[in-house]
Amino acid sequence: MILYDIPDIRLFWSEDERFLKQFIVPHIWQKIKFQPLSRYPPLINDMSFWLPSETYSKNDFYDLARTIGGDLIEKIVLVDEFTHPK
Repeated sequence: MILYDIPDIRLFWSEDERFLKQFIVPHIWQKIKFQPLSRYPPLINDMSFWLPSETYSKNDFYDLARTIGGDLIEKIVLVDEFTHPK
């Protein structure tokens, strides 16, 4: 716990991949500093919607989501993009 600055011993029994991924490093001698986790469990929501192509930017949606969700939103990722041929 002292080596990695981990504040709670219960994290060692955690199966939360956000915690476990922090300790996967390419070299055994690489220094690791624990990054605190969100108190909220990880949640993935998929959304689909139609947008006009000429006036829309991905950053417009990211800004809208962060304005409404605030600190509850940790990450927004565009996974797939589809454009209908017509």
